[in-house]
Amino acid sequence: MAICYPGCAHERAAEGGNRGHVSDGTSRSPIADQAIAPIEVPREPALNLLKRTVVARGLRNPRGLHVAKDGSLLVSEAGTGDPKNELSGALLRMRDTNGDGDFDDEGERQLLLGDQPSRNILDIVRRDEVFGMAGIAAGGGKVLVSLAFFGGPSIIFSVSSSGVNQWGSTHNNINDLTYDPQRKTWYGAASTTDEVVRLLEGGRAERVIKIPTLASGQDAVPGYLSKDPGTGKILVSLFTGSPEGEEGGDGTELVPRAGGIISVDPDARRFEWLVTGLTAPTDLEIAQDGSIYVLEFCDAFLDPLETRQDMYKGPSHGGFKRFSGRLLHIDRKTRQVEVVAMGLDAPTNLALSAGALFVAEGMGTPGRSIPGPEGPQPLEGFIEKLLIP
Repeated sequence: MAICYPGCAHERAAEGGNRGHVSDGTSRSPIADQAIAPIEVPREPALNLLKRTVVARGLRNPRGLHVAKDGSLLVSEAGTGDPKNELSGALLRMRDTNGDGDFDDEGERQLLLGDQPSRNILDIVRRDEVFGMAGIAAGGGKVLVSLAFFGGPSIIFSVSSSGVNQWGSTHNNINDLTYDPQRKTWYGAASTTDEVVRLLEGGRAERVIKIPTLASGQDAVPGYLSKDPGTGKILVSLFTGSPEGEEGGDGTELVPRAGGIISVDPDARRFEWLVTGLTAPTDLEIAQDGSIYVLEFCDAFLDPLETRQDMYKGPSHGGFKRFSGRLLHIDRKTRQVEVVAMGLDAPTNLALSAGALFVAEGMGTPGRSIPGPEGPQPLEGFIEKLLIP
């Protein structure tokens, strides 16, 4: 997957190399330390399904999620990807004002930022893939949200009570970002160039590491990242790309179970594998006990597209098997892996707060017909809430 909302491995071909890379001057390659064997996700993990409910419908590619201190939910929308409406991305604040448990009632959604670029890149990757507004993170007294342009640059916005303002920009494709309170530093996943970078206010990004190609020759595609308070390191999900390159093959050659999570030491510029055996992992969250929740986007790649018109010839997966995503819980102490949600529809982003998990789902062209659990249905962006016992 190109994952331009989570990770644009294909941009390398589109840009003609590493154009747009901003480095701190070091050419040192990262060294993969592996003192402890990584946790291998079994092919059929145990089921411990959580109670879940849909709390927001009718969204246009929801991406970044952040639960504010006042209980409101910030949501970035990547938009429709419609070339006839290129400025359909947005940033919303949602409040459950009537206490019915959802954000679908009149007056419960506030537009904080609209008219942001949105693009579907199916002409490059042969999959129904929309990107634009992306990850949201809080730290250091700030809330930042990324707008990940195809081919760069990315713009980073700061959200405050006074409004939304530009915090910085970079030539990297910053699909996700996180704050490190110990180092007082922002980090980003630069999926265009397979890097983790340090973000500086104003407009610079310094390379922390560049992740080498994986065993099958495909790009690592770092998609999402989160600061690990227990170790002081940065955990990064690797979605992985196609061994034939994003412009090779028919767009469905991504290697099953080739993805995982790495732990990055930003000071030593080294990393180690923490979790292996994941298929197309997207966002991750770290619980207070150190366990990890991680999304898998889908379990197969079906019905690639050659043209935009192909999406409307009938129900189509559009490159990604619909409703095949899942959410895993990984206990690092016991090394046990459980599936806590399954049948998710192309889940991209995750937020953990006060005994609940919020999941953004429904990536793709809104309204087109897709195979659903009970037959064909219109593609819709939505958010589910999962209760943690």
